[in-house]
Amino acid sequence: MGTAELKLVEKNYSIRIERIKQIKSNAYFVKTKDGKRYFLKVSRVDKEHVDFIIKIFSHLKNTSFKSHLIDFQKTIDGGFYFLDEHKKIYLLCKWIDGRSADFRNVFDLRRVVSVLYHLHLASLSFAEKIESSFHSSYQEVFRRKYSQVIQMKNIIHQKDDFSCFDKAFLKVLRRFEDRFVESIHMIKKVEDYFKEENQRVLIHHDPAHHNFIFSETGVYLIDFDYAMVDYSVHDFVNLGVRVLKTNDWDTNVFRIYLKCLDDKNIIKKFWLQTFWILMYFPQEIWQVGLQYYFEKQPWTEDYFLKRLKGAERIQAGKEMIIKKIAGGISKWH
Repeated sequence: MGTAELKLVEKNYSIRIERIKQIKSNAYFVKTKDGKRYFLKVSRVDKEHVDFIIKIFSHLKNTSFKSHLIDFQKTIDGGFYFLDEHKKIYLLCKWIDGRSADFRNVFDLRRVVSVLYHLHLASLSFAEKIESSFHSSYQEVFRRKYSQVIQMKNIIHQKDDFSCFDKAFLKVLRRFEDRFVESIHMIKKVEDYFKEENQRVLIHHDPAHHNFIFSETGVYLIDFDYAMVDYSVHDFVNLGVRVLKTNDWDTNVFRIYLKCLDDKNIIKKFWLQTFWILMYFPQEIWQVGLQYYFEKQPWTEDYFLKRLKGAERIQAGKEMIIKKIAGGISKWH
C-alpha cells in the first residue's frame, strides 16, 4: 500500500499508523501509534453491494448473532467506509486474535455449522423484506450457466487455432457436459416442493475456513462480500465441498458433516434432494470457463489449466461422494 493510500486511511479514520502488514491481496494488519490493532480491507466490490453488507450488519447487530460479528470502525464523518478516487472501498475493523477453522477437526466443524445455522435463523426477517429482488430460482440459475457454457464452446469453435486451455476445456466438457442437462432436469422436479417447505435466508456464500475466526471470546464470521438472499442449502453445499476437499474426499468425514446438519434439524423435506442436485451441478467447471472466456482474468495459461484440472477433480469427487452416500444421482431422476 502506497503512502498516499496510508494517508487517506489515517485521515478518514483519525488514526496514526505505526505499522502495516499485508496479509492477503486486499487485506492488511494495522497497528497504530497508540497501540491499537485493526484489520483493514480494500475492496473493489461495488458501492451498492457494500451498502447491502452494511444493511446486513445493521440488522444482525440487533439479533443474537451479534456475538459472531466484528464491528466496523466508523470514519470521521460517521460512515462505515470511504472511497478513494479510484472508487476502491476501505473498511476498518477491530483486529481479533485467533485462528481459522480447521475442517479436519470435528469440534470446529460442529461450531462452523452452528454459526452458519445461527446466521440463517437470525436473518429470516431481513430476507423476507428483500428476497424478491435478490433471488432467481435454481432452474433459472442452472439454465443461465449452461447457456454460458454453450457460448464458451461457440467461442472456441470460432477460433482458427485452439489454445491449450481451449482443448482441455472441450475435453472436460465431453466428460461432464451432460451433468448440466441432468441437473436442470432434476431440479425442475423438486424445486417447487422444496420451496413449499423451506424459507429464504441470508447466506454467507463463501464459508471458507479462513472466514471463521476462533478466538478466546468466541467464533467470528467475517467477509460478507458474497452474501446474498437464498436458501440455507446453498451455504451448506458450499461448505460441504470445502470440507470434502480439506479431508481428501473422505466419505466418513462427510457422514459426520451430514450428522452435524441433522443434529441442528437443518435437513427438511426435499432439502436433501436439493442438496445433492446442487452438489452434482458442475459449478467449478462453469466458473473456470467463465473466468477464462468472459471475465478474461489476467492469469497465465498454466494457471488456468491448473484451475481446470482442479475443477475436474472436484466434479469427479462430488460424484463419487453422491454415489457412495446417496446411492447415485440416478435415484433423483
